[in-house]
Amino acid sequence: MIDFDEILKQAQETKPISEYIDCKTGEYKGDISFAGVYIFWFGNSDKKIKELERNLKIKAPKGKEQNLTWNWNLDNEKICLYVGKSTNIKKRLGQHLCLKIDSLAPIEPNKLNKRTTGCQFRAGFDYLYQGKNVDIFERMNKRIHLAILPDEDFIRRFYIEDFLIGKLLPWFNLDSER
Repeated sequence: MIDFDEILKQAQETKPISEYIDCKTGEYKGDISFAGVYIFWFGNSDKKIKELERNLKIKAPKGKEQNLTWNWNLDNEKICLYVGKSTNIKKRLGQHLCLKIDSLAPIEPNKLNKRTTGCQFRAGFDYLYQGKNVDIFERMNKRIHLAILPDEDFIRRFYIEDFLIGKLLPWFNLDSER
């Protein structure tokens, strides 16, 4: 049985991403090559997220466009941006962070520049900062916090990820239906 109260508590116990990886250099700190669930959080103690771009369009079923505004949890100290699971956290974080790509800023106005679902976190993060003249890797080091919940059981990972997505409402997990 899964203790979802304990899972939620662990998901909110975060460390700055720089304690796991330096986003500017790509240097990992410690071994995180294990299975589990990971949660990207935006450090928002100063409420700066309100100044960032939060309105976009996504493709809905049958090719229709749907407006989406990330306007929930704006006053929280941390805002959940993405929840995922993997058999190798280190490898999956590398895919999400796209540290060898300078920018995933939008090519089209109000749309994510998401090359694959593997870079969904990075596409969303770059979208928030579009039009701002910032070093995106420095900004990730400063703003992003990470929670990692090790778990070798793929069935448990599946349900833990689904539970956390439903409970935390991560901004970048919201994607169009196919």
